[in-house]
Amino acid sequence: MILIGAIGKNSFVENVKTNLSNLISDKLWILVLTLLVQLILAVMMALTMYHRLELHQVQQILQHSATANLPKPIEVKVNQNLQGIIDNYNLLISNMNRRSKEQEQSEKSKDELISNVSHDIRTPLTSVIGYLGLIESKNYNDLGQILKYTHIAYKKSLEMQNLVNSLFEFANVQHATSRLNMTQFDMAQMLDQLSADFELEANKRGMEIIVNSHPDKIMMKGDTEKLGRVFNNLIMNAFKYGKGATHIWLTAEQKKNEVVVTVANNGPLIPEESLKHVFDRFYRVEDSRSKKTGGTGLGLAIAQSMVKLHGGTIAVTSNKEKTSFISHFPITQ
Repeated sequence: MILIGAIGKNSFVENVKTNLSNLISDKLWILVLTLLVQLILAVMMALTMYHRLELHQVQQILQHSATANLPKPIEVKVNQNLQGIIDNYNLLISNMNRRSKEQEQSEKSKDELISNVSHDIRTPLTSVIGYLGLIESKNYNDLGQILKYTHIAYKKSLEMQNLVNSLFEFANVQHATSRLNMTQFDMAQMLDQLSADFELEANKRGMEIIVNSHPDKIMMKGDTEKLGRVFNNLIMNAFKYGKGATHIWLTAEQKKNEVVVTVANNGPLIPEESLKHVFDRFYRVEDSRSKKTGGTGLGLAIAQSMVKLHGGTIAVTSNKEKTSFISHFPITQ
């Protein structure tokens, strides 16, 4: 209608034919401008409608997602302005779901911790109460029997103390505010000292401790008290569970940016299904939860946490020849 009005009141086709030359010479700019304006308005209207449809679609998806028990990321592609909101929403949902799973795992872990601690404390506590109860009720024959009862009660009390101390140590090293007292030390010298400390115990068990270091002196930074605890736990683990072993190898090797320390023994093979659980709290490779080994099931978990505090990693490998606990430490933190 705008074009016809601009050309004249007569037939549009006739006017185009009769006034074509005038149109081209005088009115062409009106035609071009009108078509351009119409095109711009049409595109703007189409984009506006499309964006409104996108926004409506996103609103419906968000409303549905908000009522879901476990919201899922939105898998939809929209315009650039809305896409930024969608991406941020997906990131939020991903983090929420991850934290929800972590919290669920944490609650499960706490329940297992309480169950395991209750089990490990109840057994010696029952013995302590039982033997002291015999003394309390005067159910004994002579002084020798009294001393026997008190000795057993004392040993069971030490077991409970050992468990409580290990729990306290594990809780401290797991705490977010746990700090390291970093000093410069020689890792090779530390292993030599550990070998000397455990030499008597190794001889009693028919084992020999062999120390190898490459190079002979390995200087690095770390908390010597906590690292000593790490290797102490690994060596004690070799004593307790390396039944029949004849050698324990303490090996340190300096590489470009790290120090690799291995504590190995030629004891029994650790089953494949148990390897991934050896660092779990209260996990024991033997089928029963017997106290024959005298362990709390926390030694390796504590060792792993202290290695992580140093920015390192620890892993275990086991075959018919050797079981090795391999720790990687950065030379400097």
